[in-house]
Amino acid sequence: MDSASERVAEEAAWIHRIGQGDKAALQLLYQRYAPRIFRFVIRMMKDEAKAEELVNDVMMEIWKSAAGFEGRSSPSTWILGIARFRTLNAVRGKKLDTVELTQAPEAVDEAEDASAAKSHEQLRALLRQSIARLSDEHREVVELTFFHDCSYKEIAEILQCPENTVKTRMYHAKAKLKPWLKNLGLADAELGGVT
Repeated sequence: MDSASERVAEEAAWIHRIGQGDKAALQLLYQRYAPRIFRFVIRMMKDEAKAEELVNDVMMEIWKSAAGFEGRSSPSTWILGIARFRTLNAVRGKKLDTVELTQAPEAVDEAEDASAAKSHEQLRALLRQSIARLSDEHREVVELTFFHDCSYKEIAEILQCPENTVKTRMYHAKAKLKPWLKNLGLADAELGGVT
């Protein structure tokens, strides 16, 4: 079993234990997912305190709903689906106002050397600036793909839409991103397949 499938199995086991009322399993899941949920939520909210509150709301929803988790999707897909639903409910009745992606916290890869990290961060900042210009629908699929490593199938489950809709949105997002990124002087090879 590879590390990714081991991680999924471990998280599914935690959710099962949470469904049985195991608070220690909830704490483990919280430690792993709170930063990721926060990054996901803060991109749709300008209010950092509200985003932190939503992280707690998501974890409470996981606590209440874990017994119903059937494992038809990966734990991360299920959790990000809850996060998206709770966030959209929090902003219901208002235009979804997004924070600049450059302000969203990122995990730092300490294994990179300083120059490679600086270059990588500069590239990510330029990408975020371009992604911020996309429509909400297009930005959502790009972020879930490239910042949360979700597959199209997982994104379809999170967004509750057909997988082909996700593919179409990604196609249009890439088409819009390509000229913007070229204007910033980014070659296709530097984009890791984004365009």
